[in-house]
Amino acid sequence: MRTRGYLLASALLVTVLLFSAWWQAQAAPPAAAAQTGQSVVQIIAADEGRGGRLIPKWSGSGVLISADGLILTNCHVAMPRLIWDDRAFDYDLLIVALASRPNRPPVPAYLAEVVQYDAGLDLALVRINQTLDGGPVDARKLKLPFLPLGNSDDLAAGDTLEIFGHAGLAGKPVGSVTGAITGFSTGRGIKGRAWIRTDAEVEGGFSGGPAMNKDGEVVGLVAAGAAGNADEVVQCRYEEDTNRDGVVDENDTCAATGGTLNTLRPVNLAQPLITAAAGAVAPEPTPVPQPKPTRQAPTVQASVSRLIFAPEIDDYEQPVTVVESLPSGAEAVYLFFDYENFEDGAMWQPLLIVDGRPQKNAWPAEQWESGAHGTMWISVDPSDEPLDDGSYEFVITYEGAELGRATIEIGGRPEKRPAFSYIVFSAAGEEGYILPGGITEIVATFEYANMTRNTRWSYVGYYQGEEIARGQGTPFTRASGSTSLPLRSKTALDSGVYRLELYIEDKLAATADCLVGEEKAGGGLFGPITFAEGVDRQRKPVRPGTAFKSGLSELYGFFDYQGMQDGWEWGWQWTVNGRSLQLQKRTWERGSSGTDYIRIYSDDVLPNGDYRLDLYVKGEKVQSGSCTIGGKAPQPTPAPKKPSRKEGVEIYGRIVDADTGRGIPEAYFVVLQPGISVDEFEGKEDQVYTGAKTDRGGNFRLPDLLMRGESYSIIVAAQGYRPIAEDDVYVGEDVESPLEITVKLNKAR
Repeated sequence: MRTRGYLLASALLVTVLLFSAWWQAQAAPPAAAAQTGQSVVQIIAADEGRGGRLIPKWSGSGVLISADGLILTNCHVAMPRLIWDDRAFDYDLLIVALASRPNRPPVPAYLAEVVQYDAGLDLALVRINQTLDGGPVDARKLKLPFLPLGNSDDLAAGDTLEIFGHAGLAGKPVGSVTGAITGFSTGRGIKGRAWIRTDAEVEGGFSGGPAMNKDGEVVGLVAAGAAGNADEVVQCRYEEDTNRDGVVDENDTCAATGGTLNTLRPVNLAQPLITAAAGAVAPEPTPVPQPKPTRQAPTVQASVSRLIFAPEIDDYEQPVTVVESLPSGAEAVYLFFDYENFEDGAMWQPLLIVDGRPQKNAWPAEQWESGAHGTMWISVDPSDEPLDDGSYEFVITYEGAELGRATIEIGGRPEKRPAFSYIVFSAAGEEGYILPGGITEIVATFEYANMTRNTRWSYVGYYQGEEIARGQGTPFTRASGSTSLPLRSKTALDSGVYRLELYIEDKLAATADCLVGEEKAGGGLFGPITFAEGVDRQRKPVRPGTAFKSGLSELYGFFDYQGMQDGWEWGWQWTVNGRSLQLQKRTWERGSSGTDYIRIYSDDVLPNGDYRLDLYVKGEKVQSGSCTIGGKAPQPTPAPKKPSRKEGVEIYGRIVDADTGRGIPEAYFVVLQPGISVDEFEGKEDQVYTGAKTDRGGNFRLPDLLMRGESYSIIVAAQGYRPIAEDDVYVGEDVESPLEITVKLNKAR
């Protein structure tokens, strides 16, 4: 590392003071208990009574993730009305209570507003915006203690987590529970991990509280899935006379103590919400909660069928192949099942039994939100470690009743059995699982392996669940390769869901579904997207275009649709300046054809730059469009995602006096964000990627890994010494981790 020259010394000596101020703004190192206790807040929903008196209704937990007052919590803590239509969950104010010092109970200090949410994931972001008496807050001056976010994909079974939260009782400081990760669960519509399972049990008031790794980073959030009724949402109990009026009643703070939780949402699922909040993009319009009708005995009972297993899924959430068992070392197992007569809003829960032992909360109970019929999958994924050998039994429960179960054995050596895999459909020059209307032929291409001339195989085709084709396959002349099967019709194929099943010796070996739209000009389900500044009374676009002036507070994307069917899963996702916001998923309820629009807006103005809107049907992107606001905005390099252990390099070492070799206490080793040079550094917090301060012996360890293949600017400084600064420090792909560094500083003379 070279010195940038003495001319920089005076400026960088001032920077030492900026580092010190920046470090103080971070409070203690991430793992410090003091930092954690003051960063975990209590969130209280309250009504305004007579004379401005505040009447608490319920409480939960949250964690500060920025110094300017951004708080990550559960949607059921901040906006439970989105999960359950109960007027009891209307409120006037959202109060944030903070601990003034470590080991002190939280005290109401600020008011906050919800800035982003995802009811399906049970995640929300709230931002401090007023003092308790309603006065304005300058977010830049708050400088609240906050906790850094880690990478939840780095977690592995057996890792220890410390979970923090407020049990809901007044006058108590933040509590904590230590536990180990027992596994991970995934689910349809969520890429990667949907749940972190632990052996820790915390009270309901911990909802929204952070789970921290050994490095003091937030890697998960306490969550319990959806609830079946209003009382279960935050598990309210009035147990103490918190307002000291001599009576324990609804005017006291609701303590969330009913029941225990041991499931966490991975913090990575919150990243799109955080990105949207950072860009001042407003949340999706609040959906109007629908009252759940009184449940009556249905004329047709809910049911599940065709429970099958797969070792992996493809990018379109289709099983790659179908198996009856897996060898030792299997990294995941997926259960697929068809369902009929399900009702959105009903409670369902998969159960897992391993070698006869029930696994507690492998998946939490949730509200069903996937329509009346279709195909669902769930998965057990232990992360970097393989699944233990044993018998895995999956049980599907719905409204408390068992609907079906299936078992798969894991263990033994891999066997070379005949197999089919990777079914892909194509028609009219398009490939995928969403095909255009008006086609007369669908071609299914698939791979085969370990075949002989005597291997007997067959196929069955279905349309909307009814068999339409069946036949015996032609013997293979090679052991492995790819082949195809056509489905032909003299007239256009009807719109709807088609399924292909491939069998080997009468056992299901592979399956996949595709969706065919209605016949129309252009063929696709959604037409081109037209962007506009507004919408008129006839739901037509106002001032459409592809380039808009700065200062726009809302942007609309209009599109025609045809061939859709009510009940299909669809969704949309905005990307702003290269950063994707939360993928919004809905059940289609707009009929077969028409025109619709999607809106993105801000309470202030939308940021300048590039905007893209993607539309999805059944998990597949079917349409996309782009526009700009204010021309292309100058883009600072975005904060990169923290690398995983495999991708990153851990840095530690000493900063020493060049003359004596002794360690320099309270020296700083600071790494700037990629793209920020030393000359451009102004001492701002968002320009720093990571940094560390030395202990009494001059030792330091960076809390964040550096990404291999990335270049950084690095500054090393201490009071009384000439700083060292270097741009374009490249972290090679072959650099070993951890990497020890010794930096020598010369005294300033």
